[in-house]
Amino acid sequence: MNNYFIILISILFFNCNDTKKYSIISNTDFILLSKNKNQTDSIKILKNQKAKLFFAIDPECPLCRSYSKTINTLHNKYQDDIDFYGFLPSPVFLEEKMNEFIKEYYFQMDFIIDTNQILTNFLNAKTTPECFLVDYKFTLVYQGLIDDWVKQLGRQGRKIKNTYLKDAITAHLNGDEININKTTAIGCRIEILK
Repeated sequence: MNNYFIILISILFFNCNDTKKYSIISNTDFILLSKNKNQTDSIKILKNQKAKLFFAIDPECPLCRSYSKTINTLHNKYQDDIDFYGFLPSPVFLEEKMNEFIKEYYFQMDFIIDTNQILTNFLNAKTTPECFLVDYKFTLVYQGLIDDWVKQLGRQGRKIKNTYLKDAITAHLNGDEININKTTAIGCRIEILK
């Protein structure tokens, strides 16, 4: 008998160009995101009692580079309470380019290569850098902008007035209601596979 007792938690539907089915399967060690029943296309994510924070990242996106310091600051501050992941939603993956990007911008979080766009579609990611905070049960609690530094594509502000992600993290960790749980991300558009 298998060491792991796998429980089907739920089947979720998301709209991209067409409706796709995704299942979350949980066992004692990991959460498996799968887009088919035989789990040939799947992503494993460590299962524990921590929230997870995912950043859609593209090494070619100037805003991903610009936000690297902010992402690293958040990681350094909250890494004991939250698992941080960058994920690469592009169907084209160049390992050398990704490794250079991680090294140049000092990222310490784990990266998920998502060329099959399982996580991309599961989270309904459309833009880089877009962030997604989920609780330990994998329920989405915040999605969107890191902050309001970028007012529109190509136009940055002088001051940051709203730290949406940091506020969501703080509220979630304190068990408080998140005042703004969704914003519309601004950045580089993700090419979605059909």
